[in-house]
Amino acid sequence: MLGGERPVGFIATTDYERARAFYVGVLGLEFVRQDDYALVVRSGGVTVRITRLPEVHPPRNTVFGWEVADVREVAAALADRGVTFERYDFLGADQGADGIWTVPGGAAQVAWFKDPDGNLLSISSAGG
Repeated sequence: MLGGERPVGFIATTDYERARAFYVGVLGLEFVRQDDYALVVRSGGVTVRITRLPEVHPPRNTVFGWEVADVREVAAALADRGVTFERYDFLGADQGADGIWTVPGGAAQVAWFKDPDGNLLSISSAGG
């Protein structure tokens, strides 16, 4: 039923200006508009509504991610813009010093990072 419809992502923030500086200024998402209800950005044709709440309680799981052609290239570019990648002990040696986890067998790579409100984001690519 919804398979042909465009998805909309929702991310929480406590501060629109800080969120805009990160999502537009650092990550390079397209600014669409901002009103009393949301900061609206677009990425790859997908609308993301960043909604302001009095408090943000980020879940432990990834809330939004991007599939990219080359995780290493994008991770390096984000690191140059001040993004810090998460390290997870349970991934062991399969996660490199750069924070990129290579799935055993090399079928995919993933790197996780947080926005200023602590929401967990990711970049990933298929193939090693």
